Amino acid sequence: MTHQLRAEDLGFTERAPFRQTCTEELRASADAIFEQLAEHPENWPRWFAPANELHYEGSPPYGVDSLRYFRLYRVIRARERIIAWDPGRRFAYCAQESNAPGVSALVEEWTLTPSADTSTTVTWTLAIDPTPPVHLLLKASRHHIDRLFRGAAKRLEALCGHR
Repeated sequence: MTHQLRAEDLGFTERAPFRQTCTEELRASADAIFEQLAEHPENWPRWFAPANELHYEGSPPYGVDSLRYFRLYRVIRARERIIAWDPGRRFAYCAQESNAPGVSALVEEWTLTPSADTSTTVTWTLAIDPTPPVHLLLKASRHHIDRLFRGAAKRLEALCGHR
């Protein structure tokens, strides 16, 4: 991969030049959702349509500072470092390198809040420091990103229900 990205912490989700947050309530436990988000990266293509391949590098156990390989839309590749691993509550990662230009930093955070015995509010925050052309593209894509998240959340809910 040719582009090194700037390392960021969770605070970047509040200060990034581009930020988008999506929220959905899922009929699944926070533990089941966390398991799919963090513990089974190989299942991401089953619920997140753009994902083609995800896996951790190195040997388990995985957690904060683990590295994860991600391939998106068949052409975009990235290596991410896990920056938050709080079972049943929060999962976050920071992209370290990518083959795609136009982004100097990227953090994604998934927050899980149990809202009933069998429901969980899932909040996903995408935080990016993009070049000006990519910033314009991201701003123009906000509705698409929302739709992508809602569809992924429905498929994630179904996957958690088939445990």
